[in-house]
Amino acid sequence: MPSANGDAPRGLHAPPVTKDVLQQTASLLGVQVPERWEEDFTSMLGTVRNAMEKVLDMEDFIIQPDLKRFPRKDVSRPAPEANPYNAWATKAVVENVNEEERSQGLLAGKRVILKDNICLAEVPCEFGTKVFENWVPKTDATVVTRTLEAGGTIIGKGTCENFCSYGVSNTAATGPVGNVYDKTRSAGGSTSGCGVLIALGEADLGIGGDQGGSIRIPSSHLGIVGLKPSFGLIPYTGIISSETAVDHTGPMSRDVMSNALFLQVLAGVDGLDDRQLAGTPFPDQVPNYSALLAAAKSARALLSVGDKKGSDVAPGTTRPLRIGVLKEGMEFQVMDPRVAACVQAAVDKFKELGAEVIEVSVPGHTNVSMIGRVQRVASNSLLGRHSGTRQMHLTDLNERMLPWTQEKFEKLWFIAAHYMVSGMYAEQNYPQLHGKVHNLIRKLKLDYDAVLKDVDIMLMPTLPWVAKKMMPPDASPLAQLKDYDGLTSNTLAFNLTGHPALSIPCGMLPPPEGPDDLRLPVGMQLVGKYYDELTLYKAALAWSDAFDWKKL
Repeated sequence: MPSANGDAPRGLHAPPVTKDVLQQTASLLGVQVPERWEEDFTSMLGTVRNAMEKVLDMEDFIIQPDLKRFPRKDVSRPAPEANPYNAWATKAVVENVNEEERSQGLLAGKRVILKDNICLAEVPCEFGTKVFENWVPKTDATVVTRTLEAGGTIIGKGTCENFCSYGVSNTAATGPVGNVYDKTRSAGGSTSGCGVLIALGEADLGIGGDQGGSIRIPSSHLGIVGLKPSFGLIPYTGIISSETAVDHTGPMSRDVMSNALFLQVLAGVDGLDDRQLAGTPFPDQVPNYSALLAAAKSARALLSVGDKKGSDVAPGTTRPLRIGVLKEGMEFQVMDPRVAACVQAAVDKFKELGAEVIEVSVPGHTNVSMIGRVQRVASNSLLGRHSGTRQMHLTDLNERMLPWTQEKFEKLWFIAAHYMVSGMYAEQNYPQLHGKVHNLIRKLKLDYDAVLKDVDIMLMPTLPWVAKKMMPPDASPLAQLKDYDGLTSNTLAFNLTGHPALSIPCGMLPPPEGPDDLRLPVGMQLVGKYYDELTLYKAALAWSDAFDWKKL
């Protein structure tokens, strides 16, 4: 038996607790344990240490996947010649073995690709990094189970950026992911591989992850549809977390109706993820988005608002959809004016369809980049700061990542490494910062909510520019940051506040430097009230049915 001072039995990891260890630990708090408490505190800390060690030695508990119903087949990494854009991380075939059940599901016949931070048991997860290797999850993410139960066929995992920490597709440890319009240009990140495979037609649907724009950035650069849903609408269970306050997962597709159908499958409380706030529907309460869209389309009512709960419409009447163009989202410093003009032209086409369009303003939108940058480092999630969250934790992954060593640190893409160092600086010097930044985020949410009381949708460009050339991997951190500074100026805000945000393609432009015959997609972002994804889809469907974005 261990002694009260923490002498460790065989197999335990931490050094025994002594008075020196006690005081060294206290010094990290900037204090010393008074001499009169020292002996008792040494004994007490030793007892706590023994409890910690015993918990670590207990067999872990994870949700077991149904491998008989959904077996994993043909797991492999494609050869380079079969992976010309480097978009595939791993190929696999996972589907319901019961063909009758599979054929009756909402996703019957749909090929689904997963971002490579989503757990798919018995299939490797690379997370775009070499910090850890050969990690094979033991569980399935909730979104995986729901996809398979709905008859979808998972065909593998798409390359994601290194630690999902950058919006440019040149950071994965396996090499850059090329844009389908020009391989030398960014496909957007961090859900780069999924976006490319959907744009190429190799997958019908994808599940991405979005902490600052990582679904909407590749969607904008590749001309596809990507939704960051309301915070918590889709459970994040079984997906590697970047920061629990901004983690979102959502559907990617080539068209609006497919995206809505997929959201219908993925959304709803799973009872495991405490990101799912009060108001999140249970699965049987999730709107039948596809049927509602089809009904509105046939009634030519996609751009009208009826007397639903909370609306300003008199019973039995309708009014035109009201769209607010966010002034600050159109005018910030790094915005390519041609992109703003392209999106404005798309807005004018909403007017042609009968929508009411006004300009709105949220001055705090200009502070989003600064607030988001501080929020990311103040959370310090790379150091395992997830205390108090009631989720299914990926403990076997944590064991591979923690503690950090020099070797692991130097394998990080520079952005993730910077987050970790900055986070430690914040923790040591500004311990009150985490709470302050979340209070400011709450104010920002209320500011957007105030505007959304008067309009049904806020609208702005998804990104400030079309896809840029990727910088070489050995370019300095500051050079990389300078070239892409401002990329998430319109996307990050809604990770912080949790509002749903949908990116759809609305036109094409040549890059500023040419050539003029190379045309690249421009994305338009629609932002709505919490849990009002249906209104975003209605507006997007009306626009995309009426206009061919590739000709604009």
